[in-house]
Amino acid sequence: MNFRQFPKFLMFIGVAMTAPLPASAWGPQGHEIIAAIALRELTPAARDQVARLVGRPAMMVHDANWADEIRDQRRDTAGWHYVDIPLAATGYDARRDCPDQDCVVAQIENDRRVLADHRLRDGVRAQALRFLIHFVADLHQPLHAEDNDDKGGNDIRVYIGRERASLHRVWDSDVVEALGRDTGAIADKIERSISPAQRKAWASGAPAQWANEAHAIARNQIYPPLNNRRELRLPRDYAYREAPLAQLQLAKAGIRLAWLLNSALK
Repeated sequence: MNFRQFPKFLMFIGVAMTAPLPASAWGPQGHEIIAAIALRELTPAARDQVARLVGRPAMMVHDANWADEIRDQRRDTAGWHYVDIPLAATGYDARRDCPDQDCVVAQIENDRRVLADHRLRDGVRAQALRFLIHFVADLHQPLHAEDNDDKGGNDIRVYIGRERASLHRVWDSDVVEALGRDTGAIADKIERSISPAQRKAWASGAPAQWANEAHAIARNQIYPPLNNRRELRLPRDYAYREAPLAQLQLAKAGIRLAWLLNSALK
């Protein structure tokens, strides 16, 4: 798939203006929430290493969207933000879905290896850290782990009340905004809601398994109500209905990001 784009609509009474923008999983707020959850879960050793590489631990949150911000300058990174698992497929197949390691699954693994290699220059490892913060979040947005010949939902036009957007944008932003506007407060609430059993269960596995989880959500929960339509009206409360599922994915991403960082930054 080529570099993904989605239309962002600015609504005025009776007029809709469109502007193509790159898809960024969860939108800025979602990425920051995930980074903030992970920051709270870091070991002291990992926090010290993060501070060494990016200035201070809180820069994890500040840099959470860095990988999107450089996409115009780093066109080679475009395919690293998602993995095109066919919607009808049972799961991830590296040969089919990630040729030349040009997908988010492979890049998470590559960045983890670079970050864990203390023989490399700090600048190289810092870049890997910034990519890792972003890509783990990307992988947990269900529409970044599937494709139904619709660019991950970017080609599905939806209407919610007066809002007109793509399905991808709704999942990037609307379902997260339904959780609230205060990023720190949302991260605190989510982090406190995670049980010890969930922490143990989620702090495991590999990016390919996480991709399969996200893909299954898209295949089994998001797409069936669409009935293969490319333009449709969603219920006004769609974002609020889906917010609990989005919250679960944000929580998993935060815990798994922290687990990877704690392992790589011992």
